[in-house]
Amino acid sequence: MIRVLHGYDEFSASEAYARIVETIGPPEVRGPNTSVFDGRAIKLGEVVAAASAGPFLADRRLVTVRGLLGRLQAGDKSLGDEWDKLASRLEGIPPTTELVFFDIPEKKEQELKRGGRALKAVGPLAEIREFQSPRGPALENWIRERFASNRAQAQGDAVARLAWLSGGNLRLLDQEVRKLVTHASGRPVSRQDVDLLVTASREESIFAAVDAILEHRPGVAMKLLYSLLAGGETPANLLHMLARQVRLALLARDMWERSVPRDEIGKRAGIKAGFPLEKTMRQAERFDTGYLSAVHHRLLDADLAIKTGELDERLAVEILVARLSTV
Repeated sequence: MIRVLHGYDEFSASEAYARIVETIGPPEVRGPNTSVFDGRAIKLGEVVAAASAGPFLADRRLVTVRGLLGRLQAGDKSLGDEWDKLASRLEGIPPTTELVFFDIPEKKEQELKRGGRALKAVGPLAEIREFQSPRGPALENWIRERFASNRAQAQGDAVARLAWLSGGNLRLLDQEVRKLVTHASGRPVSRQDVDLLVTASREESIFAAVDAILEHRPGVAMKLLYSLLAGGETPANLLHMLARQVRLALLARDMWERSVPRDEIGKRAGIKAGFPLEKTMRQAERFDTGYLSAVHHRLLDADLAIKTGELDERLAVEILVARLSTV
């Protein structure tokens, strides 16, 4: 069987691949019956030879080719023309072989195109599965199903809150669902549970990132930036949150200079009491209005550059955080 697993949803594609791996047999026979090829350094003859071999002390054999089809679609000249003959070269592979082309792009615009050179190369007999991350109601349904697969339930507002906080990152969502199920211990997960376990972690990382930027600690700032991006935050949303926190610190600074009581500052600025208010007040007291205002303007300039297409989202945020935390 020839399969293609591709799309921007790496988590779902990886789960589908794991299910294919399990069909090869128990763990002790998978090693000698598994071949994995890196699409960056690969020859057609090697793939054909591996796919044509019979299984060893097992019923099936797995051959995986990672990252090849994306290069083929992009017209990578180093591949040559031999891969266009891929389908004809694979006509004779035995039914005991599972040949999987696994292609997850780094950017959405690099996804494999239907009818493109890459998918045509694998031939009409290949099973092609495209994985796209769910959005909106589909994402909330995915979260409900994830809770159900963990033999748990979540209230509607908890599901909606979790979907928003996750940024659509399914791998992150899966981790959060498991954490929430353990915390709820048999009862339906509530929005309060989500705010307690998920929101607090997100807010803490944002506060830490702002601190590192304002205190000129580039190593820490960039590490937190990449951690937030890996956790599902989009560059544009991350920029918005950073700008919002600096703006709140500016408002708090202004009121603090006018001797407004701390609790009143929180109410006027809409900052929750406890950790968020404490961190914001600490930033307001440490940095003066001129400095906070300059940082805020730089954040807004980066946001404008992204929206006008002047800079790529991720690159704009990386450059901004590096410069602000260094200068």
